[in-house]
Amino acid sequence: MRWTDLLATSLASLRQRLFRTSLTVLGVLIGTTSVIVMVSLGVGLSSSFTSQFQQISLRQVSVNSVPPPEMAAPGQPAQLSGDLIPILAAEPGVRAVWPTYLVDVEFTVGAATQYFQVVGLPAEALQEMNLDLAWGQLPQPGESLGLVLGDLLHTQFWDPVTGMPLEVDFRSDTIFGAFATFGEYGPVPIGGGEDGDDPTQPAKPPKRIIMPAVAQIANPGNDQWGPYSSSVFADFDALRKAMEKAMPGKALPNQPATADGKPKGKAFIYTEIRLLTDSPEDAEMVLNSLREQGYGAFADVEWIRQAQSQALMIQAVFGGIGFVSLLVAAIGIANTMMMSVYERTKEIGIMKVMGAALGDIRRMFLIESAAIGFLGGVIGLVLSLAASALLNATLGAQVAGEGGSGELSVVPAWLMVGAVVFATLIGTLAGLVPAQRATNLSPLAAMRAE
Repeated sequence: MRWTDLLATSLASLRQRLFRTSLTVLGVLIGTTSVIVMVSLGVGLSSSFTSQFQQISLRQVSVNSVPPPEMAAPGQPAQLSGDLIPILAAEPGVRAVWPTYLVDVEFTVGAATQYFQVVGLPAEALQEMNLDLAWGQLPQPGESLGLVLGDLLHTQFWDPVTGMPLEVDFRSDTIFGAFATFGEYGPVPIGGGEDGDDPTQPAKPPKRIIMPAVAQIANPGNDQWGPYSSSVFADFDALRKAMEKAMPGKALPNQPATADGKPKGKAFIYTEIRLLTDSPEDAEMVLNSLREQGYGAFADVEWIRQAQSQALMIQAVFGGIGFVSLLVAAIGIANTMMMSVYERTKEIGIMKVMGAALGDIRRMFLIESAAIGFLGGVIGLVLSLAASALLNATLGAQVAGEGGSGELSVVPAWLMVGAVVFATLIGTLAGLVPAQRATNLSPLAAMRAE
């Protein structure tokens, strides 16, 4: 028999038993929908980890300590100073090295005061970060101190009397800053009373300087918190000069100092040194290499990978739950096809007597079972896409905020194609036993069957 004849005969048989066929297709539909929706939730969970971080964050490695003496190479600097930069720059996979200085600053805007940590980076590093700005321009090398503010920094000031949030506009409001260091109970402003002041008199207030805001990072939308929402960036050289001018003759925060607070030594000690690589894979390689050498290092890509591994496990569990539903549907297909063999015993006998090949009879039943799996897979895919869209429009919007577009469920192309193919394969396998039974029937016994 030709394939077209086999296909027409199989589909005609399914139409003759439309109610039973519909119930069997419904079972496959439910199983396919379960698999796609469950796996899509795992895929959405996995992709959400990466989407929270800009790609450049996954390409950075931060070094915050040097190797201990027993692991240090000859001539190895004992601190995070400028002498360490060429050594780290020579590491395979490193594209750029950014000395970083973190300093706590007491910001005052109007009557409100709040502490933030200013991240001092080279101006070229700020350019490399590709920050999406709501307004302003990034600092350029050689310019005076200018702050690049996080997208939600303006929401973190409160009226000291009422405790209510203040409306702050950094384009018009002046920011006064006082450099601080951490004491036993939190940040403490630097630059109050001078040496030799009368201890019985109240300490002088810390010296405040104007810190102009030159740019603010754009919010991802709907006031969602992002990786830079509360960040404050500044050009490293401009920040250092402003601090030296505000604290003449005093050691800067986290710098070597004598007993009377004077600078000690000429080397500037960085808080950390950030290394930029070309890819997250290079960042992992550099991170592992530095740790083997004894450096204290960390990278966002490390815990992102861990979170993605956990998401894959969750995805596998979700997929297993859906697979059970599809397995139950396969049993339903096998039962339907077996009943079809019993009901069509005489028809099978007539086909054999008229010379139909055993292979044609087997293929006819396999086509019927595969068609049930295919129809259930396609309809299940359509329902899954609708369910995914509904989840994203309701629960996803609630997670992302009002009017948000959060994606809890992600249905990639490989999942759509794979689900339909898998449902068709399940249907085909479920029809193997009934098809084999049909070919084993005796023609004479089949002709005598009622």
